[in-house]
Amino acid sequence: MSVENTPAHANEIENEIIVPWSLREIIYALISIIFLSIGMIWVTYQWPDLTAFAMISYELVFIIPVLVILFIKKAAIKTLGLRRFSLENLALGCGLLFGAYLLIMIHNMLLVSFGVAPQGEYLLELFKGEDGGEGRFGVLVIAAVVIAPFAEEIFFRGFIFGGLRKKYGWKKAAIFSAGIFAIVHMQLVMLIPAFLMGFLFAYLYDRSQSIWPGVILHFTVNSFTFAMIYLLSLLESYF
Repeated sequence: MSVENTPAHANEIENEIIVPWSLREIIYALISIIFLSIGMIWVTYQWPDLTAFAMISYELVFIIPVLVILFIKKAAIKTLGLRRFSLENLALGCGLLFGAYLLIMIHNMLLVSFGVAPQGEYLLELFKGEDGGEGRFGVLVIAAVVIAPFAEEIFFRGFIFGGLRKKYGWKKAAIFSAGIFAIVHMQLVMLIPAFLMGFLFAYLYDRSQSIWPGVILHFTVNSFTFAMIYLLSLLESYF
């Protein structure tokens, strides 16, 4: 086995999850998500009252093609990485997450120095916006904090990364899955932060053979982001 194909974890190679899908099924799933997303955008345009529903449904869309392919391939749900993990891997992830946050802070400071608002300011304005801004923020919290960590880790790590790493090696698979993860966020200011997070979560999945460390850290990151935004909105109301 080449170095490129060597797993990032120290477990025995026979413990590695083997999946029955590959790049072809991943492309099918990505195309399906594009069409489903376009459909939701059209529905939202036609019926604005369904905006909140569409925001939550957008996250659930990631699971639909995965379940279809699992059914076609007669694959067990555990092949997506729904397995037990060691706390050692979660602790490692916390340390790496701290390092990633330092890089993201530098990235955000560079954006501000060039007069570009980071994502946090966009979310803060959304929260303060008129016409139900606070309500939309609440829906975003449900979608981003409750649903996204599980749905996105299933799709980007369990499905995309898991389907590519055997043939292309964990590094190339991590880069590809993290790149798609960053693009899906649809904000230029989020490309680098989302890519860093996506690569970190892929590394943890490969090391632990479980998506749960990534789910937990993904939940932590999103919760921290929205908590800080809510705190800033309260401070601005007093000053």
